[in-house]
Amino acid sequence: MRVEESVEVNRPLEEVFNYVSDVGNYPEWMAHALEVRNDTAGPPRQGDRFAVAIKSIGRRFETPYERIAFGANRRCTDRAVGGPIPSQRWHSAFQEVPRGTRLTRAVDVQSGGLLKLLEPLQKRAAERQLRKDLQALKDVLEAR
Repeated sequence: MRVEESVEVNRPLEEVFNYVSDVGNYPEWMAHALEVRNDTAGPPRQGDRFAVAIKSIGRRFETPYERIAFGANRRCTDRAVGGPIPSQRWHSAFQEVPRGTRLTRAVDVQSGGLLKLLEPLQKRAAERQLRKDLQALKDVLEAR
């Protein structure tokens, strides 16, 4: 399953990239993110390891991730390395546009068994949530 959404943010590319690639900011714009534990010190880069705690269906879940791709001001990709859905890959691509920055965010998830049967419902819910999160990101950055 792949879900992809884009948003245009009226802020400079470098500012949007720096904010989004810093996983410590996730709880400010991702509705389900409760907290992030960054296991790697220093600025964001390929090889970073972190865990994101979320609340879903009334329960707390924690998923560890590894940043597997990083191109400054262009893209970053994070892959789950455990947790309840370990086959997730989150991609963020950044493009300069006339009024600021276009961010395209996508998630690829491979599900099996019962989760595979629920995929159409999950996809619609994920699309809705991703749109809301990107709108929240836009609101946070444009209010600065």
